[in-house]
Amino acid sequence: MSQFPRALITGAARRVGAEIARQLHVDHDLLLHCRRSRDEAATLAATLEATRPRSTRIVAGELGDEDARAQLADAIGTAALDLVVFNASRYVRSDLAAVPADRNRELRDLLEVNVVATWDLALRLRPALTAAARARGDAAIVVILDIYAQRPLPGHEAYSISRAAGSMLVQALARAFGSEGIRVNGVAPGTVLWAEGPQRAETEALLTARTALGRIGSPADVAAAVRYLAGARYVTGSVLPVDGGRGTCA
Repeated sequence: MSQFPRALITGAARRVGAEIARQLHVDHDLLLHCRRSRDEAATLAATLEATRPRSTRIVAGELGDEDARAQLADAIGTAALDLVVFNASRYVRSDLAAVPADRNRELRDLLEVNVVATWDLALRLRPALTAAARARGDAAIVVILDIYAQRPLPGHEAYSISRAAGSMLVQALARAFGSEGIRVNGVAPGTVLWAEGPQRAETEALLTARTALGRIGSPADVAAAVRYLAGARYVTGSVLPVDGGRGTCA
């Protein structure tokens, strides 16, 4: 690693996470977290290393497991950590007609990955973030959320609940960490990539009708918002919609 500021990105190997990594790599050394996508993480790291050697490191771990999160935090260490981007998430459909044990387990699993993991790691990494804030006058956490933190997505009720909890988490941590110079913000994208499963919650025609800009976004739009919040030294406790004006179209 070099003298560049150090950033951790969870779920960095693919899709939006990989684009965030590509944009942040311009002026950050990166810790690229992955769970199972080790080959994709290695490919991304090799591409970034070709432009700036010794600027990336891969850290792997299951965010839904407390012991694994502890090991991940130990691997990251207590050296100054300027930025953490919580991008990894769980996204599944809800079956409200499922037996109680199944539907309750699904909600718990979503909360564990989308909320508890962020809470847990933010607190475990607090000393490293504080060290960066003392050294450079600023450190930041950015949590990737969803526009469905504000309105439930039919068929994905448990996921929407987890995202709403994540929005409150941003505000709570911003207040708790503010005196240490650590800012906490969120980004709430609209559709920037289609889900990888066979079923889509919405169609492109429906999104076009419900979005002021009349199109879906891109991972680059989310990454640009992350870069803004990473450098916006007087912004904390905010959730920035990146939805093409979806919120203006009821």
